[in-house]
Amino acid sequence: MRRQELGKRGLDLETAGALQPKRFRSQRASYSPRKAVLPIFEPSGLLELESHSKKGIQLQHIEPHDSVSPNAYFMKYKIPIRKQTHFQALLYSEKDETYHEAFDLLERSSYLIGRCINQEPEDEADQENRETVLADIPIKEETCSKQHCVIQFREREGILKAYVIDLDSSNGTLLNDVALPRARYVELKNEDVLKFSTSESDCCHFLVFVAA
Repeated sequence: MRRQELGKRGLDLETAGALQPKRFRSQRASYSPRKAVLPIFEPSGLLELESHSKKGIQLQHIEPHDSVSPNAYFMKYKIPIRKQTHFQALLYSEKDETYHEAFDLLERSSYLIGRCINQEPEDEADQENRETVLADIPIKEETCSKQHCVIQFREREGILKAYVIDLDSSNGTLLNDVALPRARYVELKNEDVLKFSTSESDCCHFLVFVAA
């Protein structure tokens, strides 16, 4: 009796094995041919945004495709030293006739201007209130935003030009006492003056751009 059951079970298994491929073949036959999905290698921009930070804070300014540092530009076109333009930003106070600090603008393609206060706390309790400074050109001014504006160098039709762009700052930026449009590049000329509030009475410091 047991031998008959095993024989019957073996027959059932053989029958199932014979029918199973046929069943799968009939299903595959009903499928339409699939199109190959190729991988996308184009940059998504996510890595750029993630890496575009400083001291763990996301930077508002992303450089344009034609950005270039003055030094890189001079090397590219093999401009001799005697013919190179020297770019500087001179920090002045309204109270003094001489500048407090000079910033050379040669090695980088852009320079962030922003607020720098509470950097020397009197005691340990003030350490928590110490503000993170992101600026390449720090301004000790309450009206100045952390990321206020940027001096950007660009190569335009083979010519090196300097621009300023306001980063949608809280109090705006003045260029020669004229308010800058927000988030737009405006070309800088030698001896242009930048102030960091549209209200001149609120601003005690200013920058003079020098291209000599």
